[in-house]
Amino acid sequence: MRFASTVGLAVVALAVIASAARALPPPAPPRSAPSASPAPAATPGAVLPFGSTLSFMLDDKIDSGSTAPGTKIRLHLRLPLIVNGLMLAPAGAPASLTVVAARKAESGDIDGAVQIHLDPLALPGRDSALPLRAFHEYLTIELTAGQESTRSATDEIADIFVPGHIIYHAFRRGRQLVLPAGSVLRAETAATIDASNGRSIVLSTPPPFTSTYDTPHADLTPAPIYTPNPQPPRPLPKGKPTLPPTPKPTPTPSATATAPPPAAASPAAAPPSAAPPSAAPPTAPGA
Repeated sequence: MRFASTVGLAVVALAVIASAARALPPPAPPRSAPSASPAPAATPGAVLPFGSTLSFMLDDKIDSGSTAPGTKIRLHLRLPLIVNGLMLAPAGAPASLTVVAARKAESGDIDGAVQIHLDPLALPGRDSALPLRAFHEYLTIELTAGQESTRSATDEIADIFVPGHIIYHAFRRGRQLVLPAGSVLRAETAATIDASNGRSIVLSTPPPFTSTYDTPHADLTPAPIYTPNPQPPRPLPKGKPTLPPTPKPTPTPSATATAPPPAAASPAAAPPSAAPPSAAPPTAPGA
């Protein structure tokens, strides 16, 4: 009986506590300043990420033996460029590439090669062009490991059993790299295309690559760990002073030096009144 009464009192107490907890009003929501609704993120289908693949078809031939550096090669877009249901460039949109360098095939079994650079793709009706980047800007004749091993084994066997083949092998000219018109060239986009807003297509290029070994720019120069002692200034070399020249007085010409010498008097030039001096009269003897 005591146990039953104890259990009954516990049940009644729990019921009272539960009813009291239910009777409490719900807490008021916290009051805060209204926040601006976040901008909707672009859906994956509305953005063409950086490095997406595009296929082009050559309209002109590329030949490492005849194509000069600086030549413009025409090509066109193979498939239309559609982002978020908007056609940015139709199939057949014209494009171009520039031949940067070309190496002809040479003796010694050296194959030809061509270095190219893709020009930006002009989007019809858009002010900005889409930058492109080729998968391989340096085009060479690529051989698989099996082809290279078969070629080397064939040359070695021919050098053993064919007389003079080793000389032909040493001076053999390589093959020219030739891409005929109609060849497919793959490229990748060098910018991200955001077409979430159909009225404004955004082309954004990634920020420049920053190496971890580069010294970051700082407006404040950090204080050095220690201040080196200043070097004493070197004395200037002492030279001999140069005295200004003293002008010498100009000598004054004297009267005797400037007067002409007197001319010698001649007897013919003497005046008639002047008589020559007479001799003294002889003295009489005994006077």
